[in-house]
Amino acid sequence: MRMHVSVHQDQALIGIATVEHLDPPMGVAFGPFTPTERYERDRHANTVEGSYVDDKGQSLSVCSDQHGLLKTASIAIEDWADPEIGKHLTVWFNDSRDFAAIFSTHVDFKAYYPDESSDC
Repeated sequence: MRMHVSVHQDQALIGIATVEHLDPPMGVAFGPFTPTERYERDRHANTVEGSYVDDKGQSLSVCSDQHGLLKTASIAIEDWADPEIGKHLTVWFNDSRDFAAIFSTHVDFKAYYPDESSDC
């Protein structure tokens, strides 16, 4: 399961991302980030070339087509000039119930929280 999201600062779309991976016990989802022309590395990225610069995620919001505006605790963009590494979005969720409702069918979620009713 991949979730496509849009990343905004106020009403401006600064990028899109494909949330592919999870850290279920931490309530974190992450994946590759593709900036729009409104994205500014110095204004939006928390980490640049591997160095933390500042928490800039408080002014950002994330929306998905399926779930609308996501209730997040924090949002981070990691920006590397090297195209092999690229740019990444990480989203920390406010509430574990929201996280579970969105990602309960994701393979990473199922691997960490296996179905209690299975015989395995």
